[in-house]
Amino acid sequence: MKEIISTKQIEKGMFVLELDRPWLGMPFLLQGFLVDSDKQVADLQKYCATVTIDRSRSLGTHFAAEPREKTAPRRSGSSAPAYTIETVPEEFHVVCRLLREKPQRRAGKPVPQVFGIDNQSKLEAELLYSAPLVDDVKKKLESIRESIGAAVAGDIREVAGLVSEMAEAVERNPDAMIWLTRLRTSDEYSYDHAVDVSVHLMVLARFLGMPAKTVELLGLVGLMQDVGKINLPEALLSKRETLTDEELALVQSHVASSMEILVGQPEFSLEALNIVGSHHERFDGSGYPRRIQGEKISLHAELSGLIDSYCAMTRQRSYRSAVSNQLALEKLIHMRGMKFRAPLVDQLIQCIGLYPIGSLVELNSGEVGVVIQQNQVRRLKPRIMIVLGPDKSIERRPRTLDLIMDPACSTGEPYRILRSVPMDAYGINPADFYLG
Repeated sequence: MKEIISTKQIEKGMFVLELDRPWLGMPFLLQGFLVDSDKQVADLQKYCATVTIDRSRSLGTHFAAEPREKTAPRRSGSSAPAYTIETVPEEFHVVCRLLREKPQRRAGKPVPQVFGIDNQSKLEAELLYSAPLVDDVKKKLESIRESIGAAVAGDIREVAGLVSEMAEAVERNPDAMIWLTRLRTSDEYSYDHAVDVSVHLMVLARFLGMPAKTVELLGLVGLMQDVGKINLPEALLSKRETLTDEELALVQSHVASSMEILVGQPEFSLEALNIVGSHHERFDGSGYPRRIQGEKISLHAELSGLIDSYCAMTRQRSYRSAVSNQLALEKLIHMRGMKFRAPLVDQLIQCIGLYPIGSLVELNSGEVGVVIQQNQVRRLKPRIMIVLGPDKSIERRPRTLDLIMDPACSTGEPYRILRSVPMDAYGINPADFYLG
């Protein structure tokens, strides 16, 4: 329940959703936050006359539930009942194991219910529901790769339909869709990267409040913007040594090839084609193919390039190891104001979170866990799957902690994150816990 109030009425426990001025330049770490200090109250009163608060995400006496339960959008003709909490395994690692061991089917599955303070579907329910959708997208990408020519138009129409469903899933639970880009990996980098970019672009566009049609457009572009690479030799794409000038020019030619494949397709408007043609351009003019710079690069094209860079860094390549989500964000921070506009990098960091999905963190209890879900009310208190005990011994049956809801740790203090740790800290591989 949204409500515009004077900042004179601000009290701790209220969730501030919007300001009466742009967030950029304001002394607030996050865009949208729970007021929990006198300083935040003072800063809001100093910089703003009014703010929009969300009662459904506020706490204590300031909380007010939505007037009625919201449910997720349904596909045309679907009358399946919504998931209930009782029908889905509660343990995150159990759901991950199900996804690895037992192929999921889409037909007849109920649409996950959207509820609670965050107005999101349950993470585990969304994972089980949307996993087959991600599988279908990758199968369709494989079909496109094999049928470039007369049959590609029909394939692209089908892809557009699947992207529309992915956009609905992102709206229900963006964290689940980000997880599925990790859990539904294949041996084909191009398919995995395409889905990575598509999902992350839609998550960012949703975070920025873009219209649903724009979210879908960016999702489709993210999926298809590198389709021209199918014309390149695999040996070139996987070459470990530094590329020669001729080889680099050939790789960069995939932008033109992508445009040739997509031009004339009804799903690809001039705006979509402009994004495809410009997503490798950079703010400082160092990109390609036209070396345009500054605001001559459209906002959507720059967002697409930013996400493409982020996802490429976090995915294993034959010639380069993947880096952690946090290290990828740090690398983008170094490009801030040069390769990419500073405000866009800032917005991506706010969207992904200070502790991105999949990050490894150490708690004040001594335990180590993997961040499995963001908390939209208190973003410094995510949901975590514990993988190491206080003595750093492996938890054979990993449990999950909600840093807001769970009781104090053994020291009597509330659970809190002390620090992020490298993904190989203490000799463990977190993937063993959620992929094994």
